Amino acid sequence: MPTFGELLGAEILEKREEQRLTQLALAQEVFDDENYVRRIGDYETGKVGRPQAKVYRPICDFLGIASARIGELKAQAADAKGVTDDEIAALRAERGSLAQALSELQTLSRAQMETLASRFEMDRPYEASDAGLVDFLSKKAEDYRALRAEIEAIDEGLKQLSNLKAAAFAEIEAGDLEAVEILLERVQEVELEEAAKTAELRANNALLRGKTEQAFRILSAAADSFGAVDPAFPADKRHEYMQILCNHGLRYGGEGLPMSVQMTKDALDLTPNYPSPLYARLQNALAIALRNQGTRTGGAAGAALLAEAVSAYRAALGVYTRDAHPVLWATTQNNLAAALQEQGIRTGGEKGAALLAEAVTAYRAALEVRTRDAHPVQWAMSQNNRGNALSEQGTRTDGEAGAALLAEAVTAYRAALEVTTRDAHPVDWAMTQNNLGAALHDQGTRTGGEKGAALLAEAVTAYRAALEVYTRGAHPVHWALTQENMAMAEGALAEHKSCADPLPHLRAALAHVTSALEVYDPEHMPYDYGTASALKALLEARLAGLG
Repeated sequence: MPTFGELLGAEILEKREEQRLTQLALAQEVFDDENYVRRIGDYETGKVGRPQAKVYRPICDFLGIASARIGELKAQAADAKGVTDDEIAALRAERGSLAQALSELQTLSRAQMETLASRFEMDRPYEASDAGLVDFLSKKAEDYRALRAEIEAIDEGLKQLSNLKAAAFAEIEAGDLEAVEILLERVQEVELEEAAKTAELRANNALLRGKTEQAFRILSAAADSFGAVDPAFPADKRHEYMQILCNHGLRYGGEGLPMSVQMTKDALDLTPNYPSPLYARLQNALAIALRNQGTRTGGAAGAALLAEAVSAYRAALGVYTRDAHPVLWATTQNNLAAALQEQGIRTGGEKGAALLAEAVTAYRAALEVRTRDAHPVQWAMSQNNRGNALSEQGTRTDGEAGAALLAEAVTAYRAALEVTTRDAHPVDWAMTQNNLGAALHDQGTRTGGEKGAALLAEAVTAYRAALEVYTRGAHPVHWALTQENMAMAEGALAEHKSCADPLPHLRAALAHVTSALEVYDPEHMPYDYGTASALKALLEARLAGLG
């Protein structure tokens, strides 16, 4: 297999000859220095073992060899890791340390970000957008700093072991064998704890490189090692470790969530003493991982995962009763409702409607404990969630029954906003305002006369409020989605029977959807880009028809 230097040299030679340039002409055009002729010749003949970006990047830019193509060549090269090692070393030399480079992502070049992403084993970083690279590396930087800090703390555990062993030696010299036993028992516990900490470090390092299955094996073995201290510990440690895998899956996708599900099921196999608190915690953790996995999985597979999550929540509720554990019962009811709601959204017909009704019932149950006085933040969250389920029910239900459900959703959102204020909870406030706008929009399109137009105008007001927090700079995607929502609401106002002059509303709608399209990436957000493009074309046609 050829090296990167050989592959890159062949690419440069091919592009130079395609453009009918001599090596001398290329050297003069790129570097304004004919002394680079020999260097270009060395590149083209594959003699440069470690190509330097400061040399080959200007050549490639001039010849039209894209960054993505350079990335492909690196990935194909026999010495791919060595190339990355050299570029990482150059980056460290420039920035002082890898940690410093990771804290200055916004100032790095595209090539430097691709190098870092490669080191963290991002799949095809050369195909990612700039925003995608920054997002990925920002998360990896957090993980890197955490792992670095944990490695620095290793000495503390070793000191503790050294002190314990010294104390045990002193006691055996004194002949106090009972004291020796107590100290050696503690030495064994500390050694197990230190070995487990090292295993966690190894697992985190594996996750930093995207090696989820390796992390799973390391953590499972670490959990089993605690069986020497207490037979219940392996299950308890798996509950702790599954959170590591679950969080990784939520941040990066991939196998983190399935692996966390498997680890939790393994823990349940070791927990036969139902109904124990550990059993309930494991069922709840399993349900959360399954629900997150299900929401990210399409089709029948996703529906099956959500159904399994519902079963796990119900199993947890067998232990978390309202009388014995009221707060945990209410939290689990809220989570059960969210899983049922997701099931209902995905399911058509009467079955979907029944699931949504179950979700609303579970939210109401949670609110029996999550009162505004006792748990104001949780109360507001459940009110918002209940509004979402009612809104979905309402859009699926015809006639007065559907209108009543939408009105109840609006009431729930307005209740949530009494606690979720802009000053105290700005992002949640904006989210609830957006949800309120959607419910008011649906109400308005169903309602005739001035009342319907007033509801649509209220929807626009709610969306506009959300944009006070969802700014383009701070929340570009939410900003774009809200702009599109406003466009649809303005378009609905233009089409409403009570509208005397649709032109201002159509112009406003077109301006909002055009703004959304400035953010939507057709490659990474094809659905949103497609719907917004279709809406824009419809609005333009309508405006053209009005002359």
